[in-house]
Amino acid sequence: MRRVGFWGVLPALALLLAPLARAGEDADLNLIPPEIQQPAEPATPPPAVAALPASAKRLEKKLFLEDAFTAASPLRDGPVPFPSPVYRWQNRTSADLLLQWRPWRPLSLTLSDRFNVIEQQHVDFWSRQTPRNDFREGYLTWEPAASTFLEAGRINLRNGAALGFNPTDFFKIRTLVGQASLDPSAVRQNRLGTLMARAQKIWSRGSLSLAYAPKLFQPSAIVRSDQYGVDPRLDATNAAHRILATASLDIGDWSPQWLAYFERHRSKLGFNVTRPLGDAVVAYAEWAGGREANLISRSYDYGEATGTLPPGLPLIMPTDTGTAFRNDVAAGASWTIARKVTLNLEYHYHQAGFTHQDWENWFDLGAAPSVAPALWYIRGYANDQQEPVNRHQIFARLSWPRAMTSQLELSAFAFVNPLDGSVFAQAIASYYLSDAWTCALYGSLDAGPARSERGSLPQLASVVLQLVRYL
Repeated sequence: MRRVGFWGVLPALALLLAPLARAGEDADLNLIPPEIQQPAEPATPPPAVAALPASAKRLEKKLFLEDAFTAASPLRDGPVPFPSPVYRWQNRTSADLLLQWRPWRPLSLTLSDRFNVIEQQHVDFWSRQTPRNDFREGYLTWEPAASTFLEAGRINLRNGAALGFNPTDFFKIRTLVGQASLDPSAVRQNRLGTLMARAQKIWSRGSLSLAYAPKLFQPSAIVRSDQYGVDPRLDATNAAHRILATASLDIGDWSPQWLAYFERHRSKLGFNVTRPLGDAVVAYAEWAGGREANLISRSYDYGEATGTLPPGLPLIMPTDTGTAFRNDVAAGASWTIARKVTLNLEYHYHQAGFTHQDWENWFDLGAAPSVAPALWYIRGYANDQQEPVNRHQIFARLSWPRAMTSQLELSAFAFVNPLDGSVFAQAIASYYLSDAWTCALYGSLDAGPARSERGSLPQLASVVLQLVRYL
């Protein structure tokens, strides 16, 4: 196997792999591009479905100011050299706006946006990375007939019954905007939307919907060093023609949903179902399947197509480069305990992800400094696509909304790799000082042996202190 040089790639990879706040569902949570790595998103944009009810006000808005300071632990040595720089502190000051305007009954406008000013180690304050605008959503909704909705604009379209990993959430790719709360439910609520047109019909026992997102740009690199802070990043969300059709039913205790997703070289079918089991337990399952290449092969194809990896670069890791029908599954249940404490437990299966042998190859090959950047690129690509690196994963989440006092909210979650025992976990404590002020503390941990998924990451822990002022 020949040695590979990456002199032209290292700067982009270094930015790609900077791990501070770590934002992502279940891939390497600290391999997010700095331009989308700002922590914390306390506001929740509205679901992209219907117009406002008749009783709603003509104009509704939520505006808040926020400051979030992140500190990370010192670097630790790993078996695969990590590209630098890795910064240990960051401060973000933001203004966040959510607006809903209904000029008349059939028509409504929704806007969700956040403007950030970022200071961080190793970055000049006057650089292009200091200002950053996250244009999350902006769309019109028209209700030409009762329970019939037509929408157009940038919409955060979400699907899936599970919490930790959603195989049927087909529009999640390249939409991360960064959070201090890395709870996957918060991540998918506050991400970038996709420019699309959507039609939906709702009945008392179900619904039908059809969405089309056009291709406006060629696929772009995961990190662009010349990106300005006001770029809406439509090249990330609209780099392919995509169609999604869904049908949902309410059949007694069962709530099934069927999905058909069409994209060139990556079309899939999907299915969701939920069912209560008694008064305290709700079971749910989610499946998606279709023909595609595995994670290793797709990451190299994407890196070469976008100019991040040198053209003609041979695969560093041995793998099957062909396409095959691959399955993604998430299955679990939620249990509501006394005092409204809720526990979720899930199993995730990602057939395109790393096997045990893939991990052995990754660590064995990574000892060579010339090869290490390409190996880290695979994990950075998985994070950008919001898919697990590992084939098997366990997710657990505990939520206590009124812990001891009505002003305190506690939660924690963890992703566990059952093959190597490594864990990513985050604990969150939010305290509501008043109707206008909230403070929160987020603590994250990547734990495991050095030759493990989480233990190989360069920093053990990070802490985020957040203060929010609602206007």
